Amino acid sequence: MITLILAAIVLYYLLKTGDLFRLIKMTRKLIVDLMYSFKKQKQDSIQKASPAETLKLRYVKGEISQSEYEMISKNLF
Repeated sequence: MITLILAAIVLYYLLKTGDLFRLIKMTRKLIVDLMYSFKKQKQDSIQKASPAETLKLRYVKGEISQSEYEMISKNLF
């Protein structure tokens, strides 16, 4: 019960001072920045894959046949 009363008091204070809207804006900006950084990190990790790893991944996915895999791996190494 006390927690609810304290939450109501804090909410009232934030509304009266206008800090609630700043808090919402900061939270929104933080969430957007986090999502952007996670997306960028995922893209960076995909781009940093070596050619050998990319070749293995394509073979496992079935994009290239075994003969193509062997031919490319001979040229790659």
